[in-house]
Amino acid sequence: MKIQARFILFFTLLVLLMNGVAFYLFHSSQGTIDDYHTSFERFIVLNEISQQTNTVYEAMNTYLTARTQEELTAYATERKILSQEKEELLETVKNEGNDQIVTNYENMIESFLLECDITVQAFQRQEINQYSGHLNQAAQISAFIQETTLTLINSELTDYRTFYNEMDQKSSYLQWMGISLFVSMILVSFLMAFWFSRGITTPIHELAAAARKLSKGDFTASKVIVHSKNELQLLAETFYRMQENIKELIKEIKQKSELDQLLKEMELKSLQSQMNPHFLFNTLNTISRRAYIEGADQTSELIESVSALLRYNLGNLAKDVTLEEELTIVREYFFIQKSRFGERVTFDVIADENVLDCRIPVLTLQPIVENAFIHGVESYEAGGEITIRIYAEQEEVIIEVLDNGVGIETERLSQIFSEDEGAIAQRQGHSTGLGMQNVKKRIELFSEQTGSMTVESSQKTGTTVRLNVPYQTMEGEEQFA
Repeated sequence: MKIQARFILFFTLLVLLMNGVAFYLFHSSQGTIDDYHTSFERFIVLNEISQQTNTVYEAMNTYLTARTQEELTAYATERKILSQEKEELLETVKNEGNDQIVTNYENMIESFLLECDITVQAFQRQEINQYSGHLNQAAQISAFIQETTLTLINSELTDYRTFYNEMDQKSSYLQWMGISLFVSMILVSFLMAFWFSRGITTPIHELAAAARKLSKGDFTASKVIVHSKNELQLLAETFYRMQENIKELIKEIKQKSELDQLLKEMELKSLQSQMNPHFLFNTLNTISRRAYIEGADQTSELIESVSALLRYNLGNLAKDVTLEEELTIVREYFFIQKSRFGERVTFDVIADENVLDCRIPVLTLQPIVENAFIHGVESYEAGGEITIRIYAEQEEVIIEVLDNGVGIETERLSQIFSEDEGAIAQRQGHSTGLGMQNVKKRIELFSEQTGSMTVESSQKTGTTVRLNVPYQTMEGEEQFA
């Protein structure tokens, strides 16, 4: 039987049993509460009639003494209440056992109300003898009502004693039945748990132990054997296959990681050592011409820029720098290019000062700007433009390098980031091709795949290289300005 079928069967039986017991106990308790409520309501009605009789008699005497309309109105109100309670008496108290006495009780109340009315009317007509006689008669009937009330209450107490004994016996029976059912359900639950544990929990414990070993890097756990033909058997077999696959995968990852590490080191060393000879040659020629034509000031500045650029490029390529440091070295690079191209090319930086402390890999911007010069605007006789835009967007820093150069052909654009060996071979001829691919990889490694690098280009319009990096300061805290 499948695990799901076992659980459904067990919980269905348990729910039906518990609901049946709960319904029976609720029904029995509700019946007891209803009987108790009815009995208690009888006591209340009888007590209210007894008290209301005295209230009516006192209101009548108050009126006879005060002789005001207000007291007459109060008497009429109390008389109406007693009349209403007399009607409730028949619905609540009267039954086959006290039919005669309740009927007499009702007649006494009617007689009492009649005598009170006659007394009030005789008093209003100033018929002293008649009013006194009916007043005494009302007092006597009121006393009879009090005695009959006590008789009815005693009768109700006798019935209540019988009811209480029955209720006590029923409560004891329900209590013992509830305890019995509770104990029975506990025993059944233990038996079912034991039954489940033999077929389910034991393999699960073994799988959990194997998983703990696996999480610690221990792949020596033996195969878990499950004899029952259910989902656990499939789970155990799948887990064992997964364990073996992970072993093989880890071996492959280690080998590939070592290879990738070697390739990255070679690539970084290649990038570090392969400063563009054409660029250095033209730069040195420019320095020579400047030194010949004019004084030493601009030549000194040019040499300082070259020194700073060489020092930065030949430094530690494994470190991280801030955007502000990258922009500084890019400005030095552009100053050198400006000396070569003059007014043919303009360079502009539009940056949000609040995000210049963002941490990025070293040599991120220079390869991109160099690519914009060489493949974008170098052939222009005038009007070349290169712009760097830096701004915040949500929790990222966006770096855009834009040029209005000749653009990149679609085929060439696809080769820049291609992993194909032929495309890689074509990129080796120039440091920039290698640099763009290297920048993309280092951005992805630096940001743990959350950062990205995209290139948008169209011929005769220009190229836009966009970097998305998480905003992290040099202290390693991710934040958003």
